[in-house]
Amino acid sequence: MKRQAQKGAVAILVALLLPVLIGLMALAIDMGYVLVKRNQMQVAADAAALAAASARQHGQDMDAASRLAQAASVANGFQNNLQGTVVTVLIPPGGNLSYGADTQFVSVTVTQPVNAFLAWIFGVTQTDTSATAIAGPAGGGNPCMLTMGTAGTSLSVVGNSVVTASTCGIFVNSNSASGLQVTGNVTVTATPIHVVGGYSKNGNVTMSPVTTGAAATSDPFANIPLPAFSGCTYSNYSKTGNGDLVLSAGTYCGGISITGNHGVTFSPGVYVLYGGGMNLSGNISPIQGSHVTIYNSGNSSTYPYSGLSLSGNLTLNLSAPTTGIYAGMLFMQDPQNTQTSSIVGNSGATLAGNLYFPASTLNMTGNSGTSIPTGSVVAQKISITGNSQFSMTNTFGASGSASVHSGLYQ
Repeated sequence: MKRQAQKGAVAILVALLLPVLIGLMALAIDMGYVLVKRNQMQVAADAAALAAASARQHGQDMDAASRLAQAASVANGFQNNLQGTVVTVLIPPGGNLSYGADTQFVSVTVTQPVNAFLAWIFGVTQTDTSATAIAGPAGGGNPCMLTMGTAGTSLSVVGNSVVTASTCGIFVNSNSASGLQVTGNVTVTATPIHVVGGYSKNGNVTMSPVTTGAAATSDPFANIPLPAFSGCTYSNYSKTGNGDLVLSAGTYCGGISITGNHGVTFSPGVYVLYGGGMNLSGNISPIQGSHVTIYNSGNSSTYPYSGLSLSGNLTLNLSAPTTGIYAGMLFMQDPQNTQTSSIVGNSGATLAGNLYFPASTLNMTGNSGTSIPTGSVVAQKISITGNSQFSMTNTFGASGSASVHSGLYQ
């Protein structure tokens, strides 16, 4: 009798628990299906956001980018306004994100009602499911200015400075909380401004939107071949006093030193400074030359590395070659050369070409307008001071639209 009573109790218990077991099974099946659908939505949102962000970086307008996002979503199985599906594309993403106002960033949200298989037992027939992706520049970009130092303040703008990069960006690879530091009566305009770490500003500062926590940007000139040392054309070139000077291309062992009252013309060609760097000081005006590349190199023994020092009452009007292996390269410094270089530009200075100092600090000071119309500035660290105005466009130089790429931020 006791065993029969126990069997009866188990049967009653099973009968009581059966609805719960069925409910749990229904929940497991339906939740699994919802997760599968949500993963599919995430794939569609990711693809759509990347397509639109890539379009923005390649110069397409926001409407065209939105259309590409919708097409990418359709290709992954989710079409806006079909079967209750809503695909929302936002350019810029908005909200409180550091890049919320940056039109190079795109947010895509895919929402769709998912039918229940068994949860209807409990009165649940549908559940709304969504997935969101945000994409933007992933470190490529089209830099007007790039600092590659990863620690401390790697870009500093101080004084009464105006920095304008109207068609290209400023990228700071430092992961410091003050990787970009702006102090004084300063205006910085660029699209975009990306900082791996953070930035600080003090004073009367006006800036374009800054994206923090960005991906690092690679060296756009890393693959440019460097001039090889093949012997000295000139040794310890030094001039003082007065009079105009005309320099010829070649290898200047011990560098170039010119002081006094001179006009200096660089004839077209490649100037290799093998040790000693370049020192131009005094009332040297103009310093001019077209189709010129100046490469600052040396070694650690006989011809020690040195920096460039262009200071004094200088007027610069130099341009890089537009064809050939060094097209676009105006100033280049050996990646083994860590010596600081300084360029002072007075009224109306023009440096038409790239300024490339991959392992060193570049100090730039101007007492009027300095234009870098066809190039970019790439250095380990960059310091801009004085009553200066620097304008850049990079219509010829680093990266360009062919090499930019996008990445997912969320």
